[in-house]
Amino acid sequence: MYKRFFLSLALAMTVLIGQSGASIRTEQPAAREKGRQWFGKAKFGVFVHYLGQGEEWNSRVDSFDVGRFADQIARTKARYVVFTLGQNSGYYCSPNATYEKYAGYKSDQRCSKRDLPMEIAVALAKRGIRLMLYLPSRSPQRDKQAMAGLGDIHERQPAPQEFTRKWSEVIREWSLRYGRKVSGWWFDGSYNTAGWDDLNKPCNWNTWAEACRAGNPQSILAFNPGADIRHAFNRLTNQQDYTAGEQNKFRATPKSNPSQEGMQWHILSFLGTNWARKDGPTNSDQYMIDYVKTVNAQGGVVTIDVNVSYDGTIYGPHLNQLIKIGRSIR
Repeated sequence: MYKRFFLSLALAMTVLIGQSGASIRTEQPAAREKGRQWFGKAKFGVFVHYLGQGEEWNSRVDSFDVGRFADQIARTKARYVVFTLGQNSGYYCSPNATYEKYAGYKSDQRCSKRDLPMEIAVALAKRGIRLMLYLPSRSPQRDKQAMAGLGDIHERQPAPQEFTRKWSEVIREWSLRYGRKVSGWWFDGSYNTAGWDDLNKPCNWNTWAEACRAGNPQSILAFNPGADIRHAFNRLTNQQDYTAGEQNKFRATPKSNPSQEGMQWHILSFLGTNWARKDGPTNSDQYMIDYVKTVNAQGGVVTIDVNVSYDGTIYGPHLNQLIKIGRSIR
């Protein structure tokens, strides 16, 4: 009797698990498609490199005027902002206990006390603007202690399994905290995919992507292989939803450099002479208006990198050009 009961229970659980797995498999593509839909309609957005290091990091993060920044973005009529959590210095503008545990740092040593992305997400949402987040694909390459604690090696080499597991846990903490307040992720430095391609190993692209979508199943992902135009609009994994599109000039279009089927075409470049540089714009207002309109007409999306000071002020000439672009596009 007990044997039959447990066999029946096991069979029922198997059916339920199978149904649940099927549900997840069918719901995930649908959720990702919803993400791509809003992004495809966004037309253009703004990219912010907010980076730093040293003892003054917390005071710099504390100086950021979220309300003023959100008001400036609203004036541009951009539909989204991509904001850096951190980069190769190992300093982040948001708390993360998992990162501190693996990197071997005390609270507030590398991760700021203030959760700046959370405040920005809330302020932007009030104005109908979405937030996306930037992270490198690998550990902070200038912080040897963090690299060792995370089990990583040089970014040009295949990612070790230990690193992929730990980095996914770090990302998961951020993803669960922000939930649907964050609509997507842009990962830099995906130069060597060998460490993630083997789907027979416990940690791979799917592990990483699942961590990103833990808080929001509709989150869209891009993985950046670099600025080489031969690869910038390629898909590195089936988990990728839009092209990374890193370029040093606003010239490529969906027709001149098409993406693979199933991905949203997207380009990212800067208004100044380099990333986050406080100069320029290097192109005229009319050139940028015509360029964004051309890309939009061909089904693409444009992300524009601008200079933003530590207190959250967008560099005046960049802001003025963004406002003119927004007026013409909307």
